Amino acid sequence: MTTAPTPVRRASSDARATVLRVGGYSIRLRHRVLAAVLGSLAALIALAMWSAATGSTSLGLERVWYALIGQGPKGDEFILWELRLPRLATGLAVGACMGLSGALFQTLTRNPLGSPDLLGLTQGATTGALVSIIVTGSSLQVTTALAAVGSLATGLLIWSLTRGGDPSGYRLVLVGIGISAILAGVNGYLLTRTTIIDAFRAVYWLTGDLSGRDFGQARTVAIVLAAGIVVIALLSRGLDSLRLGEAAATGLGVRVGATRVAALVTASVLTAAAVAVAGPLAFVALAAPHIAARLTGSSRSFLCSALVGALIVTAADMIAVAGVGGHQLPTGVVTGVVGGAYLIWLLIAHRKKGVLS
Repeated sequence: MTTAPTPVRRASSDARATVLRVGGYSIRLRHRVLAAVLGSLAALIALAMWSAATGSTSLGLERVWYALIGQGPKGDEFILWELRLPRLATGLAVGACMGLSGALFQTLTRNPLGSPDLLGLTQGATTGALVSIIVTGSSLQVTTALAAVGSLATGLLIWSLTRGGDPSGYRLVLVGIGISAILAGVNGYLLTRTTIIDAFRAVYWLTGDLSGRDFGQARTVAIVLAAGIVVIALLSRGLDSLRLGEAAATGLGVRVGATRVAALVTASVLTAAAVAVAGPLAFVALAAPHIAARLTGSSRSFLCSALVGALIVTAADMIAVAGVGGHQLPTGVVTGVVGGAYLIWLLIAHRKKGVLS
């Protein structure tokens, strides 16, 4: 009779890491990475609870708890289950998707500015949404679907234009920037060919917002997120090798082309799901991996990037709900202002280090 293998904790040669062995497998856990992930998770839980308890009608943690278990007043239960929790769940899933997609793009490009915002995928989603809103006047569901199609089509176009050579580094960035510029022109043209009412709807969607989202949309993004996490786990060895360059990865036995295609498709799908539901929340995918890398001290920080992305979107949505002068703001306004300032700081910091010239 055999017994199940038990984890064995063994200190590695690095005093700041621990190796867990289960049968023939081993997992090396860096203490700083583990602390960053657990700290980000704790902060996210606390922020989510605060978000559920505050708003135009403050409930407090005790009333939130009773509403969660179905023992609170009907008004509290309506506010929590119909208004706040769907919005909160959607924001968490959208932020995590954006954080993961940003980390994937920065790994593929080996460039600190690699993100779906700059590579054109959010512009592709915008084009799909504008076609739905302006050309067909379709419902929210059709708009969401066409935004996803637009983002995926842009990712496919980027892959087709870079597959003849090394689809990494500045080549992928430059191709993405070119496609983004073309799509921005197309989007501007579409806005000039519509009525004022449809243009207002389109501009509001372009800003990015979480208001009015439901559990169905949150569930869709969460399913895509779960699938993306599984794929990234399967690709982790190849992605780690790609950080060393194509020659080194090939020497280590990694199928470079297949790994890049799988990572690009995964990042595109994650971006499509997030942008299709919440609109283009600017700079979340760019900032989350950088913040995660600073917390973990490691360039490989996919899980922490997802948690930081969820933190950014949740915090931005809380600020948007609080608003200015008693008026709520679209969530994308907050991420755009804060993210734009972060991008300027990032460019200055890297220029001082000689990374960007």
